[in-house]
Amino acid sequence: MKKKICLIGGSGILGKYYAEQLSKKHEVHVADIGLKNQKKTDNLSTYYLNIDNEKKIKSFFYKHKTKPFDILINNSALTTELAMKTIKSKEKNDIFSTEIFDETLKINLRGIFLCCKYFIKYHHKKNLDQRVINIGTIYALHSPHHKIYEKEKFFSSISYSASKAGIIGLTKWLASKYAKEKTNFNVLSPAGVFNNQSKTFIKKYKKLIPKNKMANESQIYSAIQFLISKNSDYIIGQNIYVDGGFTSW
Repeated sequence: MKKKICLIGGSGILGKYYAEQLSKKHEVHVADIGLKNQKKTDNLSTYYLNIDNEKKIKSFFYKHKTKPFDILINNSALTTELAMKTIKSKEKNDIFSTEIFDETLKINLRGIFLCCKYFIKYHHKKNLDQRVINIGTIYALHSPHHKIYEKEKFFSSISYSASKAGIIGLTKWLASKYAKEKTNFNVLSPAGVFNNQSKTFIKKYKKLIPKNKMANESQIYSAIQFLISKNSDYIIGQNIYVDGGFTSW
């Protein structure tokens, strides 16, 4: 059955893949600060949206309320790499940067909270089978192995982990609140996805994964396919790892 899907965050490696795959069978509306307002295909429309701005988020969900979204996927995030590119402060390479911490929580936790808030306000219908999938990370509840980031051009930030840990609590609260009203909330927590990282980093990272390889886009997407399907009807308030076994050690 064709669904109306809202994907928040669709300009990154995973977001682009989700949008492409989902639009093959569903009506997909992708909102991201890195996109423009345009209709790309009959099934795919994109929108500029800064989830740091509550008024803009409210307006976006309000404009689509006539035909409610069946599914909301909150994929947007201020990653460590993006923060290092966009933050102009001299602290941008400091793992304890207060500026990056504040900005990361503002986007990764507050922004997702606001998207859930206005989805519920304008789209939640008790007679519809609706799903909300919030994207987390293995580093929300499991610490990174800091040594693998030594001598790399990026690092795993404390702010990213803290913000994603908050999403798990947010999701569980909403899941128990709305389960009886046919709206299921879950978290999908991927491991690292291959994205042209250095050979040395990949070698170090693979040693931490029982599967002995980084994830690809299709492996993460397979979990989204399951969570939006009728088969996941009894999956509620879960933090689902797609991690090649990382969290099994």
